[in-house]
Amino acid sequence: MKRCPECRRDYYDDTLLYCLDDGNPLLEGPASGRGAVDEPPTAILHSTAAPGEAPTRQQINTTGETAVAHTFGEKRSSSLRNIAVGIVLMAMLAAGGFFAFRYLRSEPPQVPRTTKTINTQRLTGDGKVVDAEISPDGKFLVYVRVEGDKDSLWIKQIQTGSTANVVKPGEARRFYGIAFSPDGNYVYFNALMSSNETPTIYRVPTLGGTPTKFLSNAGFIEFSSDGTQISFRRFDLANVSDTVFVANADGSNERPLVSRSGKQFYTSSAAWSPDGKNLAVAVGDDDIGVGDINMSLALISVADGSLRDVGSRRWAGIDYVVWNPSGDSVFAVISENYFLPGQLWEMSYPSGEYRKLNNNLNGYGSLSITADGKAIVTGERYSRSAVWVSPDLKPENAKQIMPNTGDTWGFSWTADGRIVYISDQTGDAEVWTMDADGANARQITNDRVAKRVPYASPEGRYIVYSSSKNSGEIVRIDIGGGNPLVLTKALGAYNPHISPDGKWVIYTAYVGGLPKVLRVSIDGGEEQVLTAYPAKEPRYSNDGSRFACFLMDEKSSEWNRLAIIPADGGAPISVIDVPTTTSSGRGPVWTPDDKGITLIVASGEQQNLWLQPADGSPGKAMTNFTTPGIARRDYSRDGKRIAIVRAEGIGNAIMITDFR
Repeated sequence: MKRCPECRRDYYDDTLLYCLDDGNPLLEGPASGRGAVDEPPTAILHSTAAPGEAPTRQQINTTGETAVAHTFGEKRSSSLRNIAVGIVLMAMLAAGGFFAFRYLRSEPPQVPRTTKTINTQRLTGDGKVVDAEISPDGKFLVYVRVEGDKDSLWIKQIQTGSTANVVKPGEARRFYGIAFSPDGNYVYFNALMSSNETPTIYRVPTLGGTPTKFLSNAGFIEFSSDGTQISFRRFDLANVSDTVFVANADGSNERPLVSRSGKQFYTSSAAWSPDGKNLAVAVGDDDIGVGDINMSLALISVADGSLRDVGSRRWAGIDYVVWNPSGDSVFAVISENYFLPGQLWEMSYPSGEYRKLNNNLNGYGSLSITADGKAIVTGERYSRSAVWVSPDLKPENAKQIMPNTGDTWGFSWTADGRIVYISDQTGDAEVWTMDADGANARQITNDRVAKRVPYASPEGRYIVYSSSKNSGEIVRIDIGGGNPLVLTKALGAYNPHISPDGKWVIYTAYVGGLPKVLRVSIDGGEEQVLTAYPAKEPRYSNDGSRFACFLMDEKSSEWNRLAIIPADGGAPISVIDVPTTTSSGRGPVWTPDDKGITLIVASGEQQNLWLQPADGSPGKAMTNFTTPGIARRDYSRDGKRIAIVRAEGIGNAIMITDFR
């Protein structure tokens, strides 16, 4: 580990030489001098500048193997509005199968690295940016900013640092798919202007104005390099199909190019090759089991719609695909493990050889490149979180019991009043246990396979958790960490919960390209599908007679419907409309008396608890935290206390140059 002696920021990427905030040389081990105080490095990226006007940081050089700044949370993670979970939700859910898969057994030769020093420069510094795009001429940056419970769209003149608000805070929500027109005069984006709107592409003048609808029921617009054509995607939930369209630049003369359905899916926008003949897109196929991964880069012929893979390697996740304007490579944010954040990769074309541009513990979302190919802009994302415990059932009375130097990927109370949790504080997401006051913390797994959302059995014998191995597994271990048993390898198996009688494990997995609720015996065996319809994140009631889970609103593609279903599955007993929630491992949790269900509701960067009565009567907010918000919660076994995870997500725009 290295640390900056001035700002005390810790770095786990040993290839970095200089601090990415102040440029000071990094030291091995603890900070020294005036910076040597014991203080969690949580909020050091926050600026005191006015909203959207954080100054451009001094340009920092990195060397050798490091290509970008070392600075997530969940496309797959937890805060800053679940680290923009709303932004990527359509992409992941429309794909019908984003969960995947670990490493290939062999790796093709990588593209030779540049001998130059790769430069990185932070373009924003207030930690509130969740998506960013550079203009073709490299002069402007447009970005989504989250402030409190409001989303907004901003533009920044990179050379001068001046900023302007393009779409006002609260005017729209769930921004994603940002793109400049080739002439730089307009910004296109997906957003929701109303609660029941289908995914819609809007257009606004670059220097501000009134957003106007451009295409309905469409997402992820991309322009050809000559500005005459566009590509976009449409998802049909009823038929579980996803289609890439092309059209004239004004949206006229649209035509479907190629579709995938069921277990085959797309996960990115379709990026035009510089010659306009092909579209590069990330594709997946749940039936492919090569190396237990299923995603690859592919080319779609604009002339006839034929699709072919490029290169021989497959991945856990691919998103934000862009062509190098030179036409000899493609850049993308790629995950080798679907539990871990994506990194920046370059694939040489047509050889299909890959090289990784960076390697650190943070994630990257959004990717764009200037028309001359000299600068890339991406978004760095990470979070810091910790467990807090209340002496009663009031979350506002909770006190922090552990340092927030890492991220906490789920927790549960044990039968004897301890807490089992997953933390990445040692660099790997492993299972830990501790007392309810934070004492006696002990790591009980150490296989270096990423894990999520642990749950302790009611009688105190077992812990189950989601594993990133293969295409997703649910694993059972003894309460002390030994005797691992894989209960299921169902595709994308996630979010396990044990029935109160200790006999069943319920979870989400993909069946026929859609997430559904399944269960398996605590001792393993045959799996049972409990919902014939899309559903996710089930949680048993305390009496074991029912479970609650989320259903999707087919029109808005948001998981904002709460279903209560018999424990043995079937049709819902009731369905309740609820606020849009930050699901993804943070599903419904019943109150100790089973009269209510707690949800985590995201409003901008704020995440708070919402109490929904199980009888369907109006719900209400339980907390009113700002930052850090609530990422997870659970009630003690005796029903007398509540514990929460409070998390702060941080996101900034990064510019990379001299990468070739």
